[in-house]
Amino acid sequence: MESTSELPDDCSLVLDEEEKESLALKNFKEAIAEIEGHFTQKAKLRSRIHATIQNRPEESHFSKLDSSIKKNTAFVRKLKNFTEAQKESILKDINTLNLTKYISEVANAIVEAKLKMTDIASILQVCVVLHEKYVDFAPQILEAWQKVLSLKKDEKISNPSKMRVDVRFYADLISCGVLTPKEGLPLLGSFLTNLIHGDKEEHNSATIILAFCKFCGEDYAGLVSQKLLNDAERFKIAIPTSNWLPADKRQNVRNLLREYYTSLCKHLTQDHKELQNFERQNRRILQTKGELSNERKEKQEILNQSFTKLLNMTQQFADILAEELPELRQDLSPRDEECSVLELCENMSDQARETLNELLWENEEGRQFYENLPNLSVYLPNLIPKVTAETLPPPDPVEQMIDIEKEAKEIEEGEQVKDEGDEDIKPAELEDEKEDADVPVSLQSNKVLLDSFLTTLTACVNREMIDSAAIEFSTNLNTKHNRKKLVRALFTVQRTRLDLLPFYSRLVATLHPYIPEVATDLCNFLRQDFKYHVRKKDQINIETKVKIVRFIGELTKFGMYPRADALQCFKQLLLNFAHHYIEMTCHLLETCGRFLLHQPDSHQRTKVYLDQMMRKKSMLASDSRYLTMIENAYYQVVPVDSSARSSHIKIRPPLHQYIRQLLFVELGNKGSTNKILKQLRKLNWKDPEVASYAVRCLTSAWKVKFPNIRTLAGVVAELTLYQEFVGHRIVDAVLEDIRWSLEFPISKFNQRRVSMAKYLAELYNYRMVESSVVFKVLYTCITFAVSFDYNIESDLDQPDNLMRLRLVLTILDTCGVFFSSGLSKKRLDYYLVYLQYYYLFKRSLPIWTDDNPFPVAIDFGIKDMLLTLRPKLKAYKTLQEAADAVENLEKELMNKLSQAMPELQMDVVLADDTLACIEEEDMEEGEEMREVDDDSINDEQSLSRSMSQMTTRGETTQPDEDTHNDDRCVVTAPRKALCPEDDDFMAALDRMVAENIHDAYTRGKEVSKPPAVDIAIPWQVKASLKRPDGSDKNFLGDSIGGELGGALAVAEASSACAALASSPPSAVHDNPTVNFFLMTRKGNKPQFKNLAVPSDSELAQNLRNREEAEKAEKERVKKLTLDFNERQEEEEFQDLYGGALIKILKAGSNGTRGT
Repeated sequence: MESTSELPDDCSLVLDEEEKESLALKNFKEAIAEIEGHFTQKAKLRSRIHATIQNRPEESHFSKLDSSIKKNTAFVRKLKNFTEAQKESILKDINTLNLTKYISEVANAIVEAKLKMTDIASILQVCVVLHEKYVDFAPQILEAWQKVLSLKKDEKISNPSKMRVDVRFYADLISCGVLTPKEGLPLLGSFLTNLIHGDKEEHNSATIILAFCKFCGEDYAGLVSQKLLNDAERFKIAIPTSNWLPADKRQNVRNLLREYYTSLCKHLTQDHKELQNFERQNRRILQTKGELSNERKEKQEILNQSFTKLLNMTQQFADILAEELPELRQDLSPRDEECSVLELCENMSDQARETLNELLWENEEGRQFYENLPNLSVYLPNLIPKVTAETLPPPDPVEQMIDIEKEAKEIEEGEQVKDEGDEDIKPAELEDEKEDADVPVSLQSNKVLLDSFLTTLTACVNREMIDSAAIEFSTNLNTKHNRKKLVRALFTVQRTRLDLLPFYSRLVATLHPYIPEVATDLCNFLRQDFKYHVRKKDQINIETKVKIVRFIGELTKFGMYPRADALQCFKQLLLNFAHHYIEMTCHLLETCGRFLLHQPDSHQRTKVYLDQMMRKKSMLASDSRYLTMIENAYYQVVPVDSSARSSHIKIRPPLHQYIRQLLFVELGNKGSTNKILKQLRKLNWKDPEVASYAVRCLTSAWKVKFPNIRTLAGVVAELTLYQEFVGHRIVDAVLEDIRWSLEFPISKFNQRRVSMAKYLAELYNYRMVESSVVFKVLYTCITFAVSFDYNIESDLDQPDNLMRLRLVLTILDTCGVFFSSGLSKKRLDYYLVYLQYYYLFKRSLPIWTDDNPFPVAIDFGIKDMLLTLRPKLKAYKTLQEAADAVENLEKELMNKLSQAMPELQMDVVLADDTLACIEEEDMEEGEEMREVDDDSINDEQSLSRSMSQMTTRGETTQPDEDTHNDDRCVVTAPRKALCPEDDDFMAALDRMVAENIHDAYTRGKEVSKPPAVDIAIPWQVKASLKRPDGSDKNFLGDSIGGELGGALAVAEASSACAALASSPPSAVHDNPTVNFFLMTRKGNKPQFKNLAVPSDSELAQNLRNREEAEKAEKERVKKLTLDFNERQEEEEFQDLYGGALIKILKAGSNGTRGT
């Protein structure tokens, strides 16, 4: 039974091996057939070219083909953008075009084309056809290739990816017969030789040579892969070879490639050794410091990537060249994991040692303070050290990690591990001083010296003084009694004199080698007092507790207080992490946390404790003061990498820093606006770089304090009066930023989006933007990429994203109060209907539940906005009401539009659940195309919208059609519909303009009229005097002449003077006098007497000259006024007609889309 059961298994194994063998043989034969087919195809192609070029077409044949410049130029352009799909069309064009005069351009276009490896076969067919037809093609394309492949020694290749394709293409041109070996091989050999000899160190061009070996190695070097050689040896089948090139030339190419492969192997071995050394050094640093810097991590990643890339290329070269890979030895030194800190420091370079010192100490002065202590044996040669350095055996790493994990679990669970005698802990008790009577007489003088020493000890606040005190105590006061008093004085240092603790600790460390009792007793007192305060858990004496932990930290850095005991103190504080213990923990870390973290024996434990502290901090419900203290202490121990922080700091030119200082720091200060404007005007605005940066800063409203955005807009408005292009560029940038924020709704840019919306509204308040632009932005906020279908969710307007409503509220709260009359009032009324529909739709989404209510800030914002802008407006309560209002509004607008422009015959389909196009809110104005802009209408009624009291309107934005990207259909201009309403409107407009001009002129005349030098004619005389011709008009004018002999002469009217001046000489000769009236007084009544004055007298001449001057001045003012009004009316008419025409075109395009 056993033999029968084993037989099928053996048979199956044999069958599997036979199947694998047959499959391998089949694959090998297919590869051999492919190689033979490749050689045969190349040989046939060479034979065909050799036969065809003997029978090239004559010149008469080319004269029958198309020689037009247009088609030949298009053919050259097509070759420059050659792809495999264009092969058939190009071959067809070759047969129909006469390219005799364009053969050089054709050759250059083929060489310059950016080809892919898959395009080589197709472009070769094109080159073969051209070579067979045109005798000049081969010399021309060879000349073009010489420009590309002529590589100088040590010259770097700028585009290796294109060169990789070009080398294969050129080699195939030679092997196919387009270029003869005599012509083409010298250039190819020179290129490969220079490339290989110049790249034996860095191997940046390895991909180019590798591509040549893959695709052309069989033809030029007889290369066969290692896999094919093994299969040929196994199946006893010969591999075909190409006899196209002589054997000696193929051997030369093979030797050149093997030489390059040898250098590549050396490079790989060196990189592998460097990578291993770097990894070994990193392991040492990890063992000693516990972490690697970001620079070392990045360098290791770069080394790994470069080594992997180099190894991959070497493996491919080894397979193609049938060579063996170099042996990469792995360094498995056991000392790497067990090397001590001393060995590491001995093997470290000076730079690495400095790096380690920087981690332990904040600066070199601190290291000198804690490490370089005075040697008392110099001053006391007979003094023998009592303390010998004991080296403790290093703990077992496995046991140490187990203990650390247990302690971390204890800290996390908050378990108290009681030591023996914890319940009997009392504060440190010091022996009372003995009375002077109990002290021997021989020690009385010594006591005075000690008291003086202890008194001056509090004044030792530098290294020299505390070192002198240590020398003085060891030489003059070193007795048992004095040592106890010294310990007592050190321990009872004032709790507010924390600055003395480092110096007292240095004193103890200096005395420790010869007087160890001081350090031992002081550490015992501190340890006992620390345990007492931790055990007591009271909330008093915080200064004393801080003094104890800081004293412990300073002694730890001097090595007087064991690091294990310091970590135990850290652990005890974490177990009671609340109130005063938080402050004690932070002070302990600030004092010695950095030192403990970077010591080999305490690194792991300190790191675990720090992680536990931050975990407990995240669960604290303490006030912000404790949280800030914890973060400061943690980042003082584990500082943020300065290199990473400095890499993000931009170094700006001084001028850029000054511009940022003006706009982002000083803007908004009292009285700084005029100064900032003056300084900005002084910039060199003709310099494109300066102007571009200034405009960018003026656009960055999110970097300015929110209340100062209004001031920034005022600065821009004033600056535009001097530099007009600034306003255009800033407004364009603001609109682009708002559009970008809608296309990319990233939450971290919300503050920026609100600031830019506020900025746009303030620019409108300063007359930098038209109201149409503001309404376009408002409509974009509630329509762009918005889905009003509950089943379709928009990626750009998520259901829980209400930022668009905030933007709308920001804009309307800022400038909505100015949309109170004229066309802007109607626009706002229409917009509020659509806004309420959008708001109610958002509010009705199922995402808002009792657990997740709709934000009340949006509700209140909408209500307050409506109450402010339209107090009498009744807000819609349901979504259906808003939808009905939108539908009714659109029907009303469509009816008015169809009545105003019946020729358009628009057929717009109104959807019940979607908002209509934005342009429909403007269609009601189709019958008022020539109405002036709403902003210019309300100039006299607005509440001084300009904050800077500007007197000119800065129209800096383009009409809606410039920024509207949705209307892409081309619509022909409609014929104007003649309506009687247009004539009535224009007549009313003309009357209104004339009245405004007359009123303005009258007001100006009344204000600017100089004091009257004439006196009005009394109405009695004026009524009694008639013209001689019998008309009803008065013969005298409205003025009285100047003084004459103390009386007033009534002069003739200006019309009479003008008539006299313009009358012919005969008339003047017939009437050579001018009538004046002399007014005298008799009692209280004036008396008038006629006075005839000759016309050539001085009085008459002066009157005539004055009247003529006044008339000329009136004519000049009249002409200027009429010219100005004509220009203004023409500009307003062109603007309004152009805007109305665009609205009609848009309406027509919407109608076309609707149909």
